[in-house]
Amino acid sequence: MNVQETTTTRLAPLLDLVRAAAGATDRTAFLPFVARETLDLVGASSCELWVDADGPALAAVHRRPGVAVASPGAAAIAAVQREGDVAHVDGWLILPLPVTDEAGTRAALAVTREGAFSSDEVALLEVAAAVARLGLDTADAGRMDAAARDEFLALLGHDLRSPLSNVRVGAQLAQRNLDAGDLDSVRQALKIIESQSGRLLGRLEALLDAVAASGGWLIRLESLDMVALLRETIAPYELAATKEESGTRFKLVAQPGLTPARGDASQIARVVEHLIDNAAKYAVGGTITATLGPVEGGGGVRLDVCDDGLGIRPEDVDRVFAPFGRGRNAGDKSGYGLGLYLARNIARAHGGRLWIARTSRSGTCMALTLPAAVAESTADTARTESARSD
Repeated sequence: MNVQETTTTRLAPLLDLVRAAAGATDRTAFLPFVARETLDLVGASSCELWVDADGPALAAVHRRPGVAVASPGAAAIAAVQREGDVAHVDGWLILPLPVTDEAGTRAALAVTREGAFSSDEVALLEVAAAVARLGLDTADAGRMDAAARDEFLALLGHDLRSPLSNVRVGAQLAQRNLDAGDLDSVRQALKIIESQSGRLLGRLEALLDAVAASGGWLIRLESLDMVALLRETIAPYELAATKEESGTRFKLVAQPGLTPARGDASQIARVVEHLIDNAAKYAVGGTITATLGPVEGGGGVRLDVCDDGLGIRPEDVDRVFAPFGRGRNAGDKSGYGLGLYLARNIARAHGGRLWIARTSRSGTCMALTLPAAVAESTADTARTESARSD
């Protein structure tokens, strides 16, 4: 490979960043892209994007497979945003995104790897930070036009519909079983109502955080017991299937001793719920199997949600992940076609992936991967308690 080819290859991620920034319309999709491309730009092992929302908050993260490293922390990010200078903190290189407008959201880019970054690499990262600022401002500039407002309201309605429906099913079951004197079933239904009400409250708080951060999903990192999360998510759907006598069955298969995942519990629960809800909607009377295991090669957790419904037509595979995109097999199924769009953006913001692993006339398998937890992750939150206080 000659010098020109080497330079072109090295700068390819930067050129991709420039193209993405010029057409950015959604920061929840743009910032995860910045994290991935910056990783390749300087051969880093981990990259994080932080924005200011009454204190630094993690908005996107990307790590190479097998990498376990603690985040630099909100205090270090706050210092960089305040001083506006590049800083080295606990093996991380942190760069502020240059603010050209007082109204602009303060943000920072953090990268780490084994070995120091050269002066040329730091210069490249400063350019990447400037390009990220351009894209962030471009995405924010038109976020509340008429179309964006309609999309936001549709997302809000979609995101609250499922837990509200589950609360209603739980209440109906509680009433029916109370009349029948089945107190054990009443207690189970009340637990579902309590759980889903908590999810509703958490999502409303997350939406308020998103508005405060100019439309981005903010991440609070913690160690996630994916088996417990799956069980809690599946329970109301099992109750609904029993109530409606649909015959739909749910199976959870988990490898023993599975490493915890790393992410925001509320947001990952939202992704998992979209996958279970989608499968239940298109495989009524069938079997939905959720399988948990390690990512091949290690360094993460993989969830496969498979159904035996109609499947997704090959020509619709990309369409179903677009906003308001629905497959031709959707028929009269309710929904706006926003669930998978939202779920994929959340997965990407966590440094994970969401894709269709298999689809045919015999059913569909959706696959989700998330980074594995690190020892420090229980205390490694995207926003400190002090940042939450007034």
